[in-house]
Amino acid sequence: AADPAPAAWRRRSSAVAAGPRRYRIAWEPLAVSEKPRLSGRWLLVTPDEPGAEDTALACEQALAGHGADVVVIRVGAAVERSELALMLPEFGALAGVLSLLAPAEHAHPGPQTPDACLTGTLRLLQALGDSGIDAPLWCATRGAVAVDGTEEVRPEQAQVWGLGRVAALEHPLRWGGLVDLPEPLDGPALDGLCAVLAGRDGEDQVAVRAPVPLGRRLVPAPEPATPAPAPWTPRGTVLVTGGTGGLGAQVARWLAERGAEHLVLLGRRGPEAPGADALTDALSALGARSTVLACDVADRAALERVLERLHDAGDTVRAVVHTAGLTSDTPLMDCTPEELARLTEAKTRGAAHLDALFDGRPLDAFVLFSSISGTWGSGGAPASWSTYRSGTPVGTSTTM
Repeated sequence: AADPAPAAWRRRSSAVAAGPRRYRIAWEPLAVSEKPRLSGRWLLVTPDEPGAEDTALACEQALAGHGADVVVIRVGAAVERSELALMLPEFGALAGVLSLLAPAEHAHPGPQTPDACLTGTLRLLQALGDSGIDAPLWCATRGAVAVDGTEEVRPEQAQVWGLGRVAALEHPLRWGGLVDLPEPLDGPALDGLCAVLAGRDGEDQVAVRAPVPLGRRLVPAPEPATPAPAPWTPRGTVLVTGGTGGLGAQVARWLAERGAEHLVLLGRRGPEAPGADALTDALSALGARSTVLACDVADRAALERVLERLHDAGDTVRAVVHTAGLTSDTPLMDCTPEELARLTEAKTRGAAHLDALFDGRPLDAFVLFSSISGTWGSGGAPASWSTYRSGTPVGTSTTM
């Protein structure tokens, strides 16, 4: 049987026996109608900013050309949730909503908020719920996924795919899906977009590519054709972010057991973190020296000071392991942009800072930790999808 679409997997109720299986994401061609037809009124939500007009007009004309009655709303980056919720009912009964807010990657004007693409998508989702609109919401991106492993991925938009997976779990009745559009957005690509929007086969994570749209699949990964490389042996100084947390502490012990001589453990509370003293004692018993420092990796200046301190002390960092991150059980409808920023900045902004500050430095390993939520989604835990990256992790990676 064909591998099921992600939406179909979520509806499965039977348990699957556990086993030594490895899986990967694959993109498979979809069978779509050559002449897709849309019906009813569709709301096209576009960013109110220079440079967005061409894409908005192309999508508007494509939807209309395939049968939709299209109405357009232009949303400014600073619009409030309540303001948007008051405007949406003016468009009447809707058959669907297509958001073009994700490609707006500029910084949000509000303090302590994520990029506009993420904030705008969250506020639109919330405003639709506040106004009682149950029409399926589709979020379009440009370059959020790499279907063949070679395309350049835009991390800001990749996070919208993570948010969408949470929305699909929390609000399945008013969620449409995610569709990644190509460059250039030509006639065949627009036809593919309309085919996805008109589809009734449960496909909710689609990349529009030539010659046909591709559906996201979770498939068994084949065994490597060549022998696996020799396991990484830690040496010298290893920097571990979130080093006193649950995951970070486990990683630190793993590194010490395998030969790391000096572990630099970063955390927001530093030596004041619960269990920090017991952890350093355990690492010492394993033969590793440890240094626990207070540092928020989302603060680039603070991270630079740590690296300067290590340099002045003659410590050469041989490897970086990024485990820092926060979790939350706040549903999307209750999540504010400020909380969204707080939950995502350590994982995403911290990774970007580490990548930039270690660019050009010789490292044995650059390890980023994610979560199965980045692949599957996790309803009620919006922080988990901040780990979603649709392409190759930044820097040099290794498997632990």
